[in-house]
Amino acid sequence: MDALLPNVLWPDRDVASWAVIAGAVIAGGVLRGMTGFGAALLMAPLLSMVASARDTLCIVTLLNALPLTHALAPSVRRLVDHRVLLPMLGGACAGIPVGLWLVSVLSARLFCQVVGVAVIASAAVLLTGVRVVRGRSQAGSIGAGLFSGVLTGFGGVGGPPAILYLLGVETDSHRARASFLVYFGCLYPLALVAIVLSGWFDLSLLLQGLLLAPLFHGAGLLGEGLYRRLDPRHFRRVVLCLLMATGAFAAWPVHAAALVQGHLAVQQSGAEDSV
Repeated sequence: MDALLPNVLWPDRDVASWAVIAGAVIAGGVLRGMTGFGAALLMAPLLSMVASARDTLCIVTLLNALPLTHALAPSVRRLVDHRVLLPMLGGACAGIPVGLWLVSVLSARLFCQVVGVAVIASAAVLLTGVRVVRGRSQAGSIGAGLFSGVLTGFGGVGGPPAILYLLGVETDSHRARASFLVYFGCLYPLALVAIVLSGWFDLSLLLQGLLLAPLFHGAGLLGEGLYRRLDPRHFRRVVLCLLMATGAFAAWPVHAAALVQGHLAVQQSGAEDSV
């Protein structure tokens, strides 16, 4: 097993850790392919159980920045309101550096808790069907983009404010999904550039992201196929409940981490006994 590429390049990641990472990437890709959003919300809490805040941020951002769907295709762009998305992206550009700064001053435990609470709160609001925003405005678009940018820079989870705002101003589900695809299709490349310029992105993280990219892309194609077959109303409830569960793992990681770390301890004990 030690001859496997992941173990050679990243000896600190064992089989259990890679299983958690691969599962998170596949689940996130399926979710993004189906809804146009949610990959980072689902991946970040799971990755944060086995990876540092910096590694989680870099991997989530890189995977979401890679082309997954036809997010910028003309047929999709025609469905979106650029008067809403352009101010949002402008606000996000200002918020991303603030989020990157917060990563450097907050503890890893607080990082997990903030990510988890953001996921739980956004999923709970969306599950109730309440419209947080009832009208579009330039100030609202900038504010939603700014908050989204801060969360993107902080943990790669800029979805909640953007999703809540776009669901409030777009009543048609197809237009809303197109807006998600275009917004996040632009947001994460911007965040990736900021992370690279900050000096946090090294060769090891790049290779990890490229190794996981086929899983993410394949899962995204599967998600797109499921989107065309399943009733979005039923899927919406399932996804939001799943997001709340993963958010709880991140916000209160004691039991989740114990499960993973317990498995690691068993593996290490077995390896020492065999020496």
